Amino acid sequence: MSTTLSQLQEALDNNTRLFLDILDTISPERIHQRPPQSDWSIMECAEHVMMIEEDIANTLHGPVRPIANRAPDSKLPQIQASLLEFTQRLRVVRPVRPEDNHPDIRTFSEAFRHNRNKIKAALADGNLDDECTGHEHPIFGMLTKKEWAYFLIFHTERHLQQINRLETLLS
Repeated sequence: MSTTLSQLQEALDNNTRLFLDILDTISPERIHQRPPQSDWSIMECAEHVMMIEEDIANTLHGPVRPIANRAPDSKLPQIQASLLEFTQRLRVVRPVRPEDNHPDIRTFSEAFRHNRNKIKAALADGNLDDECTGHEHPIFGMLTKKEWAYFLIFHTERHLQQINRLETLLS
């Protein structure tokens, strides 16, 4: 998948808008409610996304090296298939539990946008095809900057589905 920096940043911007627009439609009363059939509230789900994104922002700003022995986007089909397969629960060795640090959508949205801007700045600094060496994904292994960016997009899409299910359970 040949992706330019501007295409990737546009995809991140579109994903950000979609995520925050959906959160904006949820009433303040429901955002922290946890349905009986769920382990998380909608805000806890959003917080989980944020925590993952903050870790990856640090990874993207960390050390990199030229990719060797594979195409720099070769893991994208596996990442996409794993994250966008909604019928199966994706299990990782150490799940990231939400902290519920944001009292409302407005403060969450500001923090989320700020972090996405950090991610876009990291992507603009250097080569998208470089492998990030500061953090290894527990399922996918070492990823390039481009693969991490698409991981974020697919991860957010996955949790948007979860947020929609949670909202339905609260209705």
